[in-house]
Amino acid sequence: MDASTLFQQQLIEMPKALLQQKCLHEIVQTKDHTLYPFLYGPYALMITDPEPENDIHIVFDCFVKLNQYPIVAVGNFKSNAYGQALLEKYSDNNLIKLIELPVQPRTINMLRSNCFIYIDAHHFVNNTTSLIEAMFMQLPIIAFSSIYNQLATDYKALYYKRAQDLLEILQTLHPTRTANFGSAMKKTLTDQMERFHLVH
Repeated sequence: MDASTLFQQQLIEMPKALLQQKCLHEIVQTKDHTLYPFLYGPYALMITDPEPENDIHIVFDCFVKLNQYPIVAVGNFKSNAYGQALLEKYSDNNLIKLIELPVQPRTINMLRSNCFIYIDAHHFVNNTTSLIEAMFMQLPIIAFSSIYNQLATDYKALYYKRAQDLLEILQTLHPTRTANFGSAMKKTLTDQMERFHLVH
């Protein structure tokens, strides 16, 4: 099954009505600030599978070099040796915030609703549909330059192949630019659904 067919299948399994039910914009509450102090400033968000082929450490190292705002990564970091190594290396780093699954849906939506930029590091197909959900929530997206990610975002996101690519993208971001990219991502998903006749 090619990347386009896989993406279409994911859209069929994640219709607009389900996205509207699942992807809710949440306001940061006092209790959220207590649990997650990084909410006081800008942060990047990644909901990911901590597998070696996704090279998540490259993304983390870019944020350490950037040294401007943290990246918040949500995943099952205790599920394999690579994830555990990430926990050991970055758990005390103020620029890397690791959140172990499971997490309440409201918390996920709150994190998504308030992030500065969303990063999808999946090198292959994103089976969690987090990329589709990020597009639906109008998040500005930086994605690994895989054919699946490019097709899913209709070549309208920001893409990186190497650490230097990602660092250069991060250095050029500002609120107006990210807001424009976020709007483009929501429109792109709507266009994709219309293309596959999936908008109801």
